[in-house]
Amino acid sequence: MKLYNLYAEMNSIGFLLAYLFLENNGKYEKGICITIIQSFLSKLHDIGLHLEFILIDKDFAQINAMRFT
Repeated sequence: MKLYNLYAEMNSIGFLLAYLFLENNGKYEKGICITIIQSFLSKLHDIGLHLEFILIDKDFAQINAMRFT
C-alpha cells in the first residue's frame, strides 16, 4: 500500500490534515491511481483547502494528478 499524507506547518510545527491509503498491488488499470489521487485533491479543494506548494517525489501518478487538478 502507498500512503499519501497532507501536512500543514504553522510556527515550525507540522500538523496532519489528511491521508490516503492506496493499494499498490498492480491490479489497477493504467491511470486509475491518477484518478483516485485527483479525487482526493478535489475533495480537499472543495472543503476550502488551497495548497500553497506541494512537495513530492518522482511518482508520476502524483505529478499527473497534481497537474490535472
